Amino acid sequence: MNFDWTLQEQDIKTRVGQWFDTSSLGDLEATAEPAPERLKPIISRCLRELAEIGYLDLAVTQESRSDIMRLIAAQEELAGRSTSLFLSVEASARLFGGLVRGFTRPDQLQALIEAHGKGEIIAAVAMSEPAKPGESQGMLTTARRDGQEYVVNGRKSFVTNGPIADFIAVLGEIEGSLAVFIVRSGQPGLVTGPIVKTVGCNGIAVCSLELQDVIVSADRVLGTFESRSPLGSVWLTNDLILTVASVGIMQKTVVAAKKWAESHERGGKPLFAHQEIRFKLAEMLTLSQTSQLLAYRAGWMYASSNPEAETVVHCAKVFASESSERVTSMAMQIMGGAGYISGNVIEQAFRDSKYASVSGTTSEIARTSIAQDLLRSHH
Repeated sequence: MNFDWTLQEQDIKTRVGQWFDTSSLGDLEATAEPAPERLKPIISRCLRELAEIGYLDLAVTQESRSDIMRLIAAQEELAGRSTSLFLSVEASARLFGGLVRGFTRPDQLQALIEAHGKGEIIAAVAMSEPAKPGESQGMLTTARRDGQEYVVNGRKSFVTNGPIADFIAVLGEIEGSLAVFIVRSGQPGLVTGPIVKTVGCNGIAVCSLELQDVIVSADRVLGTFESRSPLGSVWLTNDLILTVASVGIMQKTVVAAKKWAESHERGGKPLFAHQEIRFKLAEMLTLSQTSQLLAYRAGWMYASSNPEAETVVHCAKVFASESSERVTSMAMQIMGGAGYISGNVIEQAFRDSKYASVSGTTSEIARTSIAQDLLRSHH
């Protein structure tokens, strides 16, 4: 594969960067406890404006994955500007979008899909569930048929965009088979928990959900599916998003640390003149560049349906997420006490960097999956 951006890929990067610079977003992370009434209008406006520059249409289905590098170019630009905005936008654009555009029948949800493509709705995907008691198998979220409708019950945890979403794709089961239920915000029986207070990424709205006899019409149910492939597709897409988020965090951290080292002194000479500072910056750039290349390879393999794509995506996520923690820690060390004071780019990046390793496929589960593939395929 060619690692140079094509003119098309560079064009979308430039458009995303120019949009961010002129969007007047305000500070998404202005408070440690984001309020839905403050976040919703911001994210809603961002989605509409990103739709106008083509960001929402990039590589959301199997058929469009040939454009994966253009997508990653755009994602990398946005992730390097705001981790919180990137994660919120991607939950709606790629996770929800991939499900409804990739797995609906031709007669289903066309008005919803059109509105989604224009950025007129905020969407979320509810995948994770609370820890299962004992050795129970399958999902806790299940549905039973009642005429032309389904009655859904269950619980979901850590739903990004949950408090501000207009529509939520809830993954569950019907008689043991995977299905996706498209639920509208405010439906009777849908209980949205309070926003979860997190260490970093304070500009995203995350909550738990409880479904108590929520009625979903049959035309808003995707599936049932004979395999778990839609679930696997969502998880893999999410892992790629988190990988790119880590790359974006590292890129802006390296730039910020370099500027600090060039503009501040220690012992009567610039920080950059000290060998230990140069070594840190060199290692930070090495980790950032390596993570970036591994993310590109993972995306390319995913787009080409390579049988080893899942393993490489897991490799990329583990390496990038853990590298971002190291890079932001070294950057804070370069800044010294000033880096530990709340309100600067590096302090924010330091707190944001932990998100990816504990979200999606955690580093521990990813390593287990990588090892299993190694034992199965490489002998």
